[in-house]
Amino acid sequence: MAMLEVRDLEVYYGVIQALKGISFDVDQGEIVALIGANGAGKTTTLHTVTGLLSAKAGKIVYEGTDITRVPGYKLVSMGIAHVPEGRRVFATLTVLQNLKMGAYTRKDKNEMEETLKMIYKRFPRLEERKNQLAGTLSGGEQQMLAMGRALMSHPRLIVLDEPSMGLSPIYVNEIFDIIQKINEDGT
Repeated sequence: MAMLEVRDLEVYYGVIQALKGISFDVDQGEIVALIGANGAGKTTTLHTVTGLLSAKAGKIVYEGTDITRVPGYKLVSMGIAHVPEGRRVFATLTVLQNLKMGAYTRKDKNEMEETLKMIYKRFPRLEERKNQLAGTLSGGEQQMLAMGRALMSHPRLIVLDEPSMGLSPIYVNEIFDIIQKINEDGT
């Protein structure tokens, strides 16, 4: 059984059909990429999988549970994290405050501190800038922050929407190396 199964997904914006019968599986430990032109439905697919949009038809199954109608805020505690397109950090909060926002579903403070240490080990620049406002970070640093924030929820599945968008080539390579390491660590 796949970790994530998407079957015959259909999504509309009003009367405009954005997705027409998309199906795919994601197995445990697998990295999957959706590739297509602008307007092809990649972001719509990810928003629907993570509960930000509702499907008109089709089914989404995560770890054997039908999540088609589960709202996004409940999916976080089920182990799904979403790193949105364009990073969407909380610009007026510090790096540390942004990271703590990612752990809002977690209760164990000691476990959260251990996760924070792991985030800082993976993203040393975030620790260096923990008291800096997130909106003042570079694009690559904001992407690292968005990924770190997602990891704070201790997910089993991370959905990344255009993680390299707008980044310099150096940051693109670094982000994809980090994605590979996160995958190797079991997410």
